[in-house]
Amino acid sequence: PSHPPLMMPPATPAPPRQSEPNSLDRIVKTYLRQLHSESRNPIRVLPPLPILSAHEGPGHQGPGLGPPRHNCDASNNVASRLMDRERRAAGMGGALLRHGGRGGGSLMRKYIYSRFKPMPWRFSDSPDPAVAMSSLTTGCFWEATPNWPSLLIGSRGGGLCRFNLEDPLPAWEVQVHDEPVASVAVSRLPAGREGVVRILTSSEKEARVWELSDNREGGVLSDHPLLTLPECANATFSNAYDRIVGTASGGRTLLFDAETSQAIATLQEPQAGVSVPARAVRQRRACFSPEDEMLLSDGVLWDPRCATQCIHKFDRFAHYGGGSFHPGRPEVIISSAIWDIRMSFKLLRWCPSIDQMHTVFNPGGDVMYGFLRYFEEDTQRGLGSRRHVRKYKHMFRTVDAVTYTDIATIELKENVTDLFVDNSNGLIAVMETSRDSFGAFGAACRLYEVGRVKASPSDDEDEEEATEEEREEDEEDED
Repeated sequence: PSHPPLMMPPATPAPPRQSEPNSLDRIVKTYLRQLHSESRNPIRVLPPLPILSAHEGPGHQGPGLGPPRHNCDASNNVASRLMDRERRAAGMGGALLRHGGRGGGSLMRKYIYSRFKPMPWRFSDSPDPAVAMSSLTTGCFWEATPNWPSLLIGSRGGGLCRFNLEDPLPAWEVQVHDEPVASVAVSRLPAGREGVVRILTSSEKEARVWELSDNREGGVLSDHPLLTLPECANATFSNAYDRIVGTASGGRTLLFDAETSQAIATLQEPQAGVSVPARAVRQRRACFSPEDEMLLSDGVLWDPRCATQCIHKFDRFAHYGGGSFHPGRPEVIISSAIWDIRMSFKLLRWCPSIDQMHTVFNPGGDVMYGFLRYFEEDTQRGLGSRRHVRKYKHMFRTVDAVTYTDIATIELKENVTDLFVDNSNGLIAVMETSRDSFGAFGAACRLYEVGRVKASPSDDEDEEEATEEEREEDEEDED
């Protein structure tokens, strides 16, 4: 006999199972959160954490940064690392003792580039800062004599000043442009013409090459420029000093021959019509790769031999923060993004501490300085004018260019417009801006000794007061 089909009731979805208050999952998560909160650099959003291995935290970059866990790890004590390095020099150790042990290079960089001692005076083109504000803009170091560099700094009036390190007032000043000087670079000619130096200065309208002879005391600048490069702003030399690159309006990058001023190529940025703030356009800068084989301009990678098409255009996550090549790696740094410049062109990592900052490398290429470039601009809106001041911080920052970890943040009293490094790696120059009681804007230059600290927090103030007293005594003697 046949049986009627059985009617099964419809299946109802089971209610979601809620975790019990004291479940194993909750206990493990609470333990890991507590463990992470005690790490060196805790963060709010946690990545997957391993359970079977020790939790190091996001700031951990390998041996040397934490307590030594192996005999080959470098000691956290700088004296012990130096002794281990001497043992290697005496033939008692291996290659790992080059910096005092494994990870010692990172510790040594952190020790040196977290200490900066300011010079007791500021370099200014104004004889009396109490009467007239200084108007310096940017500059560079020039080694006029071995182991004793001097400074070449431009001004808002279009002048170029030379400063000796022992005197805060300029040794000489020459008019090089009719507009404010935007960049200064120095080029040593080949050995066949020793004693002759070429100086590249640029404004927002043009670039000029000058010849300076340092055979005489103080140097002599030529009366007329050797070369004039029209529409070439923020110009700089190549690493071989045989070419000059600068930026122009309309998203163009101009490449010139440094000997004949002949235009080599004009690189047109793709999609240059995209709206970009005028302030960001004014700060566009181009730079050469360490081998002078490629160019980076406003996030676009070029081969100078092929000006019709770019190699790659990187994504820009911010209008500010210029791009630069890493001296020792196939990487470019654009704002806080580190990109690979090999075939993949992929995003390698982020470095949030240099977001929207301009970066400058030390001569060794293992440490970079980051700073927010200060600027002011008057904008016309309707019948009135409005002054725009970019958000800034009174500081500059040092970052390990090997591990991309923060080293130190140096707080300053004034804003920063530029920073450049001495070739001997012993000094850095910071262009500091300030305002007087009447609202007048000015900028002066101050030197910092790398790897040294002040004797006390008021050390620089005491030296400034002593310098002012000496000036007053000299003026009384002259009277």
